[in-house]
Amino acid sequence: MIQNRTIPFLSHVNTGFGGGLFCNGTIHWLGAYNNTSFYFNVEDEELRDLPMPPIPDDWEDLRRVLYFGESRNHLHLIEIYRPPTSRFSVYEVESDYSGWFVKYNINLDPLIVAYPGMVRTYWDPSDLNYYAFSIFYIVREANDEESYMVLHIPEKAIRYSLKDGSFKKICDLDANEAEYRSSPALILLAYCCVGEFIQTLSPVS
Repeated sequence: MIQNRTIPFLSHVNTGFGGGLFCNGTIHWLGAYNNTSFYFNVEDEELRDLPMPPIPDDWEDLRRVLYFGESRNHLHLIEIYRPPTSRFSVYEVESDYSGWFVKYNINLDPLIVAYPGMVRTYWDPSDLNYYAFSIFYIVREANDEESYMVLHIPEKAIRYSLKDGSFKKICDLDANEAEYRSSPALILLAYCCVGEFIQTLSPVS
């Protein structure tokens, strides 16, 4: 006979239990601070701590997650703190959940040269939103050399190769520049529901 078990645990009030991510038979929740993230193995019905990359010592705000997603049973995480940067790392969780390692290093400088609108020159360079880009998906292919990232930059969706940093436009996105300036997050939310379809489109040369 299977009996229901209730095991109490402590978590920070800002742990995001409303947005769990399922991967490899496990549900993952990110906390707002260090050591407040969890994963739940559905088969074993066990809740455990999910170690997280350290937050910079001089950062006094909540954890700043740019991307948290899954592809081909790989769990990925991107965090960017001050100073704002166009160069960052994509982390992947260890198979035993002992921590995270750097899977890809990203350099968006060539993309910015091609699309200078990615830099919000009307904002202070020290502002965290100085660079105008969001990440729809990281897509792992069977051949990892073909893996890529789908980015949203102002009014465009971009396919970025995780192997060599090359990129192509997937499609144009209609966006109101005034709205993007006031709240870039609203523009991302407007397209997140169609993001999985955007990544299947053929890039435009």
